[in-house]
This record gives sequence, C-alpha cells and structure tokens, in this order.
Amino acid sequence: MSIKESVINEILELHNQINQYTDLSDAIEKITNVAIKACNADAGFFFTINEDKFLNLEYTLNNSLHFGKKGSDNLASFPTVFLPEAKNKSAKSPMEQAIFNNEILNTPNLNEAKQLDLSFFHQYDEDNDYRTMSLLALPISNRKGNVIAVAVFLNAKDGDKNISFDTESQKAAQSVCNLAGLIIENRRLSDNYSQLLESFIEVLARAIDAKSPYTGSHCQRVPVIARLLATAAVQEDSGPLRNFEMSPDDWYSLHIASWLHDCGKVTTPEYIVDKATKLETIYNRIHEIRNRFEILRRDAHIEYLKNRLNNTDSQQNLQARFVAYVKKLEEDFDFVARCNIGDTPLKDEDIKRLEAISKQRFTRYFSRMKGISWAERDNIKDKELFSHPAQENLLQNRDDQIFGEYNRGELYNLEVKSGTITKEERRKINEHIEVTIDMLKALPFPKELSNVVEYAGAHHERIDGKGYPNGLTGDQMSVPAKIMAIADIFEALTANDRPYKEPKKLSEVLKIMQGMKNSGHIDPDLYEVFIRNKVYLDYAEQYVSPEQIDDVNPEDYL
Repeated sequence: MSIKESVINEILELHNQINQYTDLSDAIEKITNVAIKACNADAGFFFTINEDKFLNLEYTLNNSLHFGKKGSDNLASFPTVFLPEAKNKSAKSPMEQAIFNNEILNTPNLNEAKQLDLSFFHQYDEDNDYRTMSLLALPISNRKGNVIAVAVFLNAKDGDKNISFDTESQKAAQSVCNLAGLIIENRRLSDNYSQLLESFIEVLARAIDAKSPYTGSHCQRVPVIARLLATAAVQEDSGPLRNFEMSPDDWYSLHIASWLHDCGKVTTPEYIVDKATKLETIYNRIHEIRNRFEILRRDAHIEYLKNRLNNTDSQQNLQARFVAYVKKLEEDFDFVARCNIGDTPLKDEDIKRLEAISKQRFTRYFSRMKGISWAERDNIKDKELFSHPAQENLLQNRDDQIFGEYNRGELYNLEVKSGTITKEERRKINEHIEVTIDMLKALPFPKELSNVVEYAGAHHERIDGKGYPNGLTGDQMSVPAKIMAIADIFEALTANDRPYKEPKKLSEVLKIMQGMKNSGHIDPDLYEVFIRNKVYLDYAEQYVSPEQIDDVNPEDYL
C-alpha cells in the first residue's frame, strides 16, 4: 500500500514544525491524525505515560464514526491505569504489552489474540456499534529508550475493505509517531526546567525571608499584590490604562521578578534590615548604657553615704542633692531611651542634650582588652589606655566602634535624626537593589523573559526621578515595574511583624500611600486602580490581621 503524496507532505511539515508546538494536546492530535492517514487506519488512540507511571488516553479519532475526543473526555471510556500494578496481571492489554516489552504489536484479527486483555476494545465496540479487526500498537520512546507513549491504530483500510497493517504502513505510522516522542520529551524537559526554575526562585526567596524573623513573608506576599494589581490594570476599559495589556511572557516575567525582587538582600546583614532601635547591632546596646547610669547612681549613693559619715553637711542638704542628682539621671536615661526608639524625629535641641549627657563621666575599672577577638583587638589604637582603669564618657564614640564602613559609636547612632538607620546602613540596604540587578543579569534568562531584570530592579524607583538605583522617571518605567513599586510598599506598610514599627490600620496605610502618590513617589494611575478596584482589600482579607482592617471609604483616598 503506497503512501499518498499529500500524506508525505504532511509528514514533512510535521518534521519542519516539531519545535513550534507549545500545546502538547494539539501536537498529539495533529500527529495522530497524520499517522492514521499514513497507515490508512480507520481509528487511532494515543496514550501517554506520565512521570508517575500512569497510562492516560490523550486522544481518540474514529473516521467512520466521525468523532474525536481529547484529554479528560476519554476518562469515561479509559480510566487511568497505574502501570506498576498492571505489570502483575496475567493478561495485559495491547497497550500494556507494547509498553512492558517495548515491542510493536501488529495483528490482523484482534479477536484471535487470546493471550491479551481485550476488554477495552470489546467495550469500545459495544459502546459505539463498531467492530475492531486489525490492530497496530506502536511503543514510543524517548532518547534514552524509555517508553513514554503508545499509539494504537485500528482497522487498516483498502477502500471500504478492512485489511491488515502491512510493513510499509507500519513504518510510515512509526516514523510519524517518533516525532511525538521528540515533542513529548522536549515538552517534559521544558516543564522540568520551568519547575526547576520555579523551585529555585522560591527556595531563594524563602531563604531571604528566613534570614529575618520579622520579614519572613515579604518575598512571598509581594507577588500576590503584584498579581492582583496587574489583573485590575489589565481589566481597565477606560482612563490612561485602558490599552494596557500583558502577554503570557509579561505575566511570567512579573511573577519571577516579584519573587526575586529582593534577592540582593542575601548580602545585607540581617541586623541592619531588622534594626529596631538605634543602638541595635546583634543586640540592643541600651542595656550597656543603662548599666553606666546604674554605676553613676551607685557612685552617687556611695558619695552620699560617705558625706553623711563625715558630716560634711546636714543630712537634709545631702539627701536633697542626692535625690536631685538621681532624678536627673533618671530623666537623662529616659531621654536617651526614647531617642533610641527612633519613632520621633530628633530636633537640634535634642542633639545638643544628647551631647551634654554624653559628657558625663564614670570610672571603668576592668580592662577593655580582655575577652575580645583578635579583630577587635587590632581595631584598638591605644591598647595601653584600654588596659587600665580610666574615666570614660557616658555615651561614647570610640575608634574601636568603627568597623569597616559601619560606625557603631553610641552617640553617633543615637543622633540619627529619623528612624534607626545610619547613613552607612541606609547605603548598605539600598545596595541590595544593585546586587539584585547584578544577580538577575547574571542569570541566562531567555529572550521572552528579558524584562525580569527591569521589573525587579525598579521597585525602589520613584516616578519623580528621586528613587534609586538609577533615578528613573515614570516615563522611563514600564507599567509592571511601577506595579512592583506599589506592591513592595503596600506589603511593607501592612506587615505586622516588623520590630521597628507597630502594625498600622488599613486607613493609615492608605493615607500614607495617598501622600506618596501626591508627592511623586508612586504612579497615580496605578494608585487609582489600586483604590477604586479595592485591590488593597482583596489582599488584606487574606494576609492582614483582622484588627488592622478598619472601615475605609475609597473616595477619601483618591
């Protein structure tokens, strides 16, 4: 039986387009149809074996009955088979026999194949008023020789006459089905690489979150907000965003970018990211300063008792001076402790008072050179001075408190006017964006994902050009990049696990964001979509503590 020229052309076309099939079910349908024509069969079935060893019927075509079924529509006639269990059966179906033995089955009369389990075909014939005679089952292997699919063809035709499948038609069908093996293997490799990338992304994001007990969900929640806002923006049918669309590649790029937007934080010390007070490094050094105040108080009490014993003045005068001094110490420590919190900006007079307090002196008796590492020891210039008792300031800025680019001087940190972060620490935090960009640029993203770097690297840019690291303006940023900025801000503001701020009500968060919109920080068009479509509420109802969600009138925040 010769193959028609039209069928040969279709086979050649399949060869040429093998890498163009993105939808596996469409590829299987096309290949099965061409294979049916190649071997001049009346009907065909295409089965796949997934990685969990389940046999699934993916596609069915019957020319004389004029019907075809794809995917789950075939479950009623062929429930999924778990092959390891089927292997123990005494009689196996033609598909199972072809798979287990990796052999071609070609029988002119299926009813004479008594050693096979023919229940599927008997049921198929009964349900469809059909009669199966000749059968050809072709195992389909991957490059490693493992069977990953099987194609079954029924009733070879010579005009209206049922005949058997000859050698030529068998080879023709086999050449077509081998293409299916390549397509299935390529698709699974692509899916496996995608899953590997997804897993790598999530592992890296979770590792960043795990660095801090306080920001443990940031990298996982920003993608949620980004997706909600992007969906709302795409659905806009009026206004500046009415023509905004996102392709599947754009969606995937945004997904990856939102998961990896903070990957540069792997290089940022967590004690800086989590710095809850000005004196915090690995721990809050306010306790050291408290002990110095305790020393001054104790020294004052000792001095008071000595004066009493020596009758240097009346008891009333001595006690009054002691009480006044203790009161001043308490007021000074309260002031220093409040400055350490960093929730209220310092004024110039606050700085002057800190400097005045710092000049108070206490006596250190024990050596500063003992119990320290070699690195700390090498950082001390006057080792002799630190070895012996000395008078020291109550709040200190010492040379040995400067480590590389960081100044851990107590007075230096307490004098931070707003927040808890010094300029050097702020620079280090901001650096994570540059590290993020460098890390993402180093990854060989395919062309369709080339926007990942832009989306992830712009979440600290401002539309007025005052952001970082590149000082981009709104016109220089894509819509997804501006979506990232809003998602990052909203998650940070609504988070209830940050040590440096108390959880904020939803109304407070939106008020802050409204101010950011008015000051040129975030995109006003996206902000309006965020408010009008209640994206904030969709997110809050899933991820924000109920006590933070208060009544909000969207119109008040536009």
